[in-house]
Amino acid sequence: FCRVHGGGALCSVQGCTKGGVGTTGLCVGHGGKQCQHPGCAKFAQGGTGLCKSHGGGRRCVEAGCQKSALGTTDRCSAHGGGRRCQFDGCSKCAQGNTSFCSAHGGGKR
Repeated sequence: FCRVHGGGALCSVQGCTKGGVGTTGLCVGHGGKQCQHPGCAKFAQGGTGLCKSHGGGRRCVEAGCQKSALGTTDRCSAHGGGRRCQFDGCSKCAQGNTSFCSAHGGGKR
């Protein structure tokens, strides 16, 4: 399961049901790494101190691209990163936990 649906590590504080993050094992409310951008309550990614929305985490390696790298790849969806649609001849990103893009039946309906 994904974190949203009950998978992953929970916060190590007894009784807390939120997701624990990083090496601390704590949620943001109990001292886990929070984005340092003013007013942001998302988790910081990697050693940057920022969430993905504010420039944290791995970035696409294509010159001039500032988007986040997807999955185990080093590129964003626009430059071929992440899982691709399995429909013959389609090069779009697969959506959700499906093997297809939204045009070929993937994602939520």
